[in-house]
Amino acid sequence: MCNYAYFKNHLTERVIITVNIAVCEDNNEDLSRLREALKEIKLPRAFGISEYQNAEELIWDVETGHKHFDIFFLDIYLGGMNGVEAARRIRAENENALLIFVSSSEDFYREAFDVYAFHYLVKPMDKDSFADVLERAVKAVDRGRNEFLKITCRGKSSTLKYSDITHISSMNHSLKYHMRDGSEYTSYGKLDELASQIKSELFVRCHKSFIVNLAFVREMTSEGFKMENNSYVPISRTYASAVKESYRKRLFGIFQDN
Repeated sequence: MCNYAYFKNHLTERVIITVNIAVCEDNNEDLSRLREALKEIKLPRAFGISEYQNAEELIWDVETGHKHFDIFFLDIYLGGMNGVEAARRIRAENENALLIFVSSSEDFYREAFDVYAFHYLVKPMDKDSFADVLERAVKAVDRGRNEFLKITCRGKSSTLKYSDITHISSMNHSLKYHMRDGSEYTSYGKLDELASQIKSELFVRCHKSFIVNLAFVREMTSEGFKMENNSYVPISRTYASAVKESYRKRLFGIFQDN
Protein backbone atom coordinates (compact mmCIF):
# COMPACT_ATOMS: atom_id res chain seq x y z
CA MET A 1 0.00 0.00 0.00
CA CYS A 2 1.28 3.45 -0.91
CA ASN A 3 0.03 6.67 0.71
CA TYR A 4 0.56 10.17 -0.55
CA ALA A 5 -1.13 13.56 -0.57
CA TYR A 6 -1.08 16.46 -2.92
CA PHE A 7 -2.70 19.87 -2.82
CA LYS A 8 -4.28 22.15 -5.40
CA ASN A 9 -4.91 25.64 -4.03
CA HIS A 10 -6.75 28.64 -5.42
CA LEU A 11 -5.51 31.99 -4.14
CA THR A 12 -9.07 33.02 -3.31
CA GLU A 13 -9.62 30.02 -1.05
CA ARG A 14 -9.02 30.88 2.58
CA VAL A 15 -9.79 27.55 4.22
CA ILE A 16 -8.94 24.22 2.59
CA ILE A 17 -10.90 21.17 3.64
CA THR A 18 -9.34 17.89 2.62
CA VAL A 19 -11.35 15.37 0.65
CA ASN A 20 -10.02 11.88 1.42
CA ILE A 21 -9.97 9.46 -1.49
CA ALA A 22 -9.23 5.73 -1.54
CA VAL A 23 -8.18 4.03 -4.77
CA CYS A 24 -8.31 0.22 -4.83
CA GLU A 25 -6.80 -1.20 -8.04
CA ASP A 26 -4.53 -4.23 -8.43
CA ASN A 27 -3.44 -3.56 -12.03
CA ASN A 28 -0.32 -1.39 -11.97
CA GLU A 29 -1.00 0.23 -15.35
CA ASP A 30 -4.60 1.09 -14.47
CA LEU A 31 -3.50 2.34 -11.05
CA SER A 32 -0.95 4.62 -12.71
CA ARG A 33 -3.63 5.99 -15.06
CA LEU A 34 -5.95 6.70 -12.15
CA ARG A 35 -3.17 8.39 -10.22
CA GLU A 36 -2.29 10.65 -13.15
CA ALA A 37 -5.93 11.44 -13.85
CA LEU A 38 -6.44 12.51 -10.23
CA LYS A 39 -3.35 14.70 -10.33
CA GLU A 40 -4.57 16.48 -13.46
CA ILE A 41 -7.93 17.49 -12.01
CA LYS A 42 -7.97 21.19 -11.21
CA LEU A 43 -10.37 21.74 -8.35
CA PRO A 44 -10.16 24.23 -5.46
CA ARG A 45 -9.69 21.43 -2.98
CA ALA A 46 -6.97 19.54 -1.14
CA PHE A 47 -6.96 15.79 -1.74
CA GLY A 48 -5.64 13.13 0.56
CA ILE A 49 -5.21 9.95 -1.50
CA SER A 50 -4.46 6.42 -0.36
CA GLU A 51 -3.72 3.62 -2.82
CA TYR A 52 -4.51 -0.05 -2.22
CA GLN A 53 -3.79 -3.05 -4.40
CA ASN A 54 -6.15 -5.37 -2.54
CA ALA A 55 -9.53 -4.86 -0.89
CA GLU A 56 -8.56 -6.58 2.35
CA GLU A 57 -6.17 -3.82 3.42
CA LEU A 58 -8.67 -1.14 2.50
CA ILE A 59 -11.46 -2.82 4.46
CA TRP A 60 -9.19 -3.25 7.46
CA ASP A 61 -8.50 0.51 7.50
CA VAL A 62 -12.22 1.31 7.12
CA GLU A 63 -13.61 -1.16 9.64
CA THR A 64 -11.03 -0.43 12.32
CA GLY A 65 -11.48 3.30 11.91
CA HIS A 66 -7.79 3.64 11.10
CA LYS A 67 -8.72 5.90 8.18
CA HIS A 68 -11.80 7.74 6.97
CA PHE A 69 -12.52 8.25 3.28
CA ASP A 70 -15.10 10.39 1.53
CA ILE A 71 -14.74 8.91 -1.96
CA PHE A 72 -13.80 5.37 -3.06
CA PHE A 73 -12.61 4.32 -6.51
CA LEU A 74 -13.00 0.54 -6.63
CA ASP A 75 -11.92 -1.86 -9.33
CA ILE A 76 -14.35 -4.78 -9.45
CA TYR A 77 -11.95 -7.52 -10.53
CA LEU A 78 -9.51 -7.83 -7.64
CA GLY A 79 -7.58 -10.80 -6.35
CA GLY A 80 -9.22 -12.05 -3.16
CA MET A 81 -12.19 -9.93 -2.13
CA ASN A 82 -13.70 -8.28 -5.21
CA GLY A 83 -14.78 -4.66 -5.47
CA VAL A 84 -18.50 -5.39 -5.09
CA GLU A 85 -18.04 -7.19 -1.77
CA ALA A 86 -15.66 -4.43 -0.63
CA ALA A 87 -18.34 -1.87 -1.49
CA ARG A 88 -20.90 -3.73 0.63
CA ARG A 89 -18.51 -3.77 3.59
CA ILE A 90 -17.76 -0.07 3.14
CA ARG A 91 -21.45 0.82 2.88
CA ALA A 92 -22.13 -1.09 6.13
CA GLU A 93 -19.61 1.15 7.89
CA ASN A 94 -20.29 4.43 6.12
CA GLU A 95 -23.76 5.16 4.74
CA ASN A 96 -22.55 8.41 3.16
CA ALA A 97 -19.50 7.06 1.34
CA LEU A 98 -19.36 7.89 -2.37
CA LEU A 99 -18.59 4.63 -4.18
CA ILE A 100 -17.31 4.82 -7.75
CA PHE A 101 -16.71 1.55 -9.58
CA VAL A 102 -14.00 1.38 -12.21
CA SER A 103 -14.24 -1.76 -14.33
CA SER A 104 -13.43 -3.24 -17.71
CA SER A 105 -16.90 -4.84 -17.72
CA GLU A 106 -20.44 -3.50 -17.67
CA ASP A 107 -21.74 -6.70 -16.05
CA PHE A 108 -22.07 -5.33 -12.51
CA TYR A 109 -24.58 -2.48 -12.93
CA ARG A 110 -27.16 -4.32 -10.80
CA GLU A 111 -24.68 -4.72 -7.97
CA ALA A 112 -23.87 -1.02 -8.25
CA PHE A 113 -27.56 -0.26 -7.69
CA ASP A 114 -27.62 -2.43 -4.60
CA VAL A 115 -24.86 -0.48 -2.85
CA TYR A 116 -26.05 2.92 -4.12
CA ALA A 117 -22.90 3.55 -6.10
CA PHE A 118 -22.33 7.17 -7.09
CA HIS A 119 -21.05 6.23 -10.54
CA TYR A 120 -19.78 3.38 -12.69
CA LEU A 121 -16.80 4.09 -14.97
CA VAL A 122 -15.86 1.67 -17.73
CA LYS A 123 -12.21 1.22 -18.72
CA PRO A 124 -10.54 2.73 -20.61
CA MET A 125 -11.74 5.92 -18.95
CA ASP A 126 -12.36 9.11 -20.85
CA LYS A 127 -10.47 11.88 -19.02
CA ASP A 128 -13.23 14.46 -19.43
CA SER A 129 -15.86 12.07 -18.06
CA PHE A 130 -13.57 11.14 -15.18
CA ALA A 131 -13.01 14.81 -14.34
CA ASP A 132 -16.75 15.48 -14.41
CA VAL A 133 -17.49 12.52 -12.12
CA LEU A 134 -14.83 13.57 -9.61
CA GLU A 135 -16.04 17.18 -9.63
CA ARG A 136 -19.61 16.07 -8.93
CA ALA A 137 -18.41 13.70 -6.21
CA VAL A 138 -16.48 16.47 -4.47
CA LYS A 139 -19.52 18.75 -4.64
CA ALA A 140 -21.60 15.94 -3.10
CA VAL A 141 -19.08 15.61 -0.26
CA ASP A 142 -19.25 19.36 0.34
CA ARG A 143 -23.05 19.29 0.39
CA GLY A 144 -23.00 16.48 2.92
CA ARG A 145 -20.72 18.52 5.16
CA ASN A 146 -22.58 21.80 4.83
CA GLU A 147 -26.30 20.97 4.64
CA PHE A 148 -28.10 21.38 7.95
CA LEU A 149 -31.54 22.13 9.32
CA LYS A 150 -31.77 24.37 12.35
CA ILE A 151 -34.81 23.67 14.50
CA THR A 152 -36.13 24.50 17.95
CA CYS A 153 -37.03 21.40 19.92
CA ARG A 154 -38.51 21.67 23.42
CA GLY A 155 -37.17 25.17 23.83
CA LYS A 156 -33.68 24.19 22.71
CA SER A 157 -32.08 24.92 19.37
CA SER A 158 -30.71 21.92 17.47
CA THR A 159 -28.79 21.58 14.23
CA LEU A 160 -29.58 18.44 12.23
CA LYS A 161 -27.44 17.23 9.35
CA TYR A 162 -29.36 16.31 6.22
CA SER A 163 -27.35 13.09 6.04
CA ASP A 164 -28.64 12.01 9.48
CA ILE A 165 -32.38 12.46 8.74
CA THR A 166 -34.16 9.39 7.32
CA HIS A 167 -37.59 11.01 6.99
CA ILE A 168 -39.82 13.75 8.37
CA SER A 169 -43.44 13.33 9.42
CA SER A 170 -46.12 15.89 10.24
CA MET A 171 -49.18 15.88 12.48
CA ASN A 172 -51.23 18.76 13.90
CA HIS A 173 -48.69 21.46 13.02
CA SER A 174 -45.92 19.41 14.59
CA LEU A 175 -42.89 18.17 12.63
CA LYS A 176 -41.04 15.03 13.72
CA TYR A 177 -37.51 14.40 12.41
CA HIS A 178 -36.61 10.71 12.37
CA MET A 179 -32.86 10.18 12.62
CA ARG A 180 -30.75 7.27 11.40
CA ASP A 181 -29.61 6.45 14.93
CA GLY A 182 -33.23 5.95 16.00
CA SER A 183 -33.60 9.25 17.82
CA GLU A 184 -36.35 11.77 17.07
CA TYR A 185 -36.66 15.56 17.25
CA THR A 186 -39.92 17.50 17.27
CA SER A 187 -40.61 21.11 16.34
CA TYR A 188 -43.60 23.23 15.40
CA GLY A 189 -44.13 23.99 11.74
CA LYS A 190 -45.80 23.09 8.47
CA LEU A 191 -44.50 20.44 6.09
CA ASP A 192 -45.27 22.66 3.07
CA GLU A 193 -42.96 25.37 4.37
CA LEU A 194 -40.25 22.90 5.35
CA ALA A 195 -40.34 21.24 1.91
CA SER A 196 -39.54 24.58 0.27
CA GLN A 197 -36.64 25.18 2.65
CA ILE A 198 -34.77 21.89 2.17
CA LYS A 199 -32.23 22.25 -0.62
CA SER A 200 -31.48 18.65 -1.50
CA GLU A 201 -32.79 16.45 -4.31
CA LEU A 202 -32.62 13.45 -1.95
CA PHE A 203 -35.49 14.80 0.15
CA VAL A 204 -38.78 14.07 -1.61
CA ARG A 205 -42.35 14.85 -0.61
CA CYS A 206 -44.14 11.51 -0.90
CA HIS A 207 -47.31 12.14 1.14
CA LYS A 208 -49.17 15.10 2.62
CA SER A 209 -47.62 14.10 5.96
CA PHE A 210 -44.20 12.76 4.95
CA ILE A 211 -40.89 13.78 3.38
CA VAL A 212 -38.41 10.95 2.77
CA ASN A 213 -34.63 10.96 2.37
CA LEU A 214 -33.98 8.66 -0.60
CA ALA A 215 -30.48 7.93 0.69
CA PHE A 216 -32.04 5.65 3.32
CA VAL A 217 -34.57 3.85 1.12
CA ARG A 218 -34.00 0.10 0.83
CA GLU A 219 -36.95 -0.64 -1.45
CA MET A 220 -39.83 1.17 -3.09
CA THR A 221 -43.27 -0.42 -3.52
CA SER A 222 -46.45 0.99 -5.04
CA GLU A 223 -47.62 1.98 -1.57
CA GLY A 224 -44.50 3.17 0.19
CA PHE A 225 -40.81 3.05 1.02
CA LYS A 226 -39.12 0.36 3.07
CA MET A 227 -36.30 2.09 4.88
CA GLU A 228 -32.88 0.75 5.87
CA ASN A 229 -33.84 0.88 9.55
CA ASN A 230 -36.93 -1.26 8.80
CA SER A 231 -39.36 1.65 9.18
CA TYR A 232 -42.01 2.34 6.54
CA VAL A 233 -42.91 5.62 4.83
CA PRO A 234 -46.16 5.75 2.80
CA ILE A 235 -46.59 7.14 -0.72
CA SER A 236 -49.90 8.79 -1.62
CA ARG A 237 -51.41 8.86 -5.11
CA THR A 238 -50.99 12.63 -5.31
CA TYR A 239 -47.21 12.35 -5.14
CA ALA A 240 -46.70 8.90 -6.69
CA SER A 241 -45.66 9.99 -10.19
CA ALA A 242 -43.12 12.59 -9.03
CA VAL A 243 -41.77 10.23 -6.37
CA LYS A 244 -41.22 7.42 -8.88
CA GLU A 245 -39.28 9.78 -11.13
CA SER A 246 -37.10 11.00 -8.25
CA TYR A 247 -36.41 7.43 -7.18
CA ARG A 248 -35.55 6.45 -10.76
CA LYS A 249 -33.07 9.33 -10.95
CA ARG A 250 -31.58 8.21 -7.64
CA LEU A 251 -30.98 4.71 -9.02
CA PHE A 252 -29.98 5.48 -12.57
CA GLY A 253 -28.23 8.82 -12.18
CA ILE A 254 -24.91 7.03 -11.70
CA PHE A 255 -24.97 6.02 -15.36
CA GLN A 256 -25.88 9.33 -16.98
CA ASP A 257 -22.40 9.92 -18.42
CA ASN A 258 -21.85 6.45 -19.86
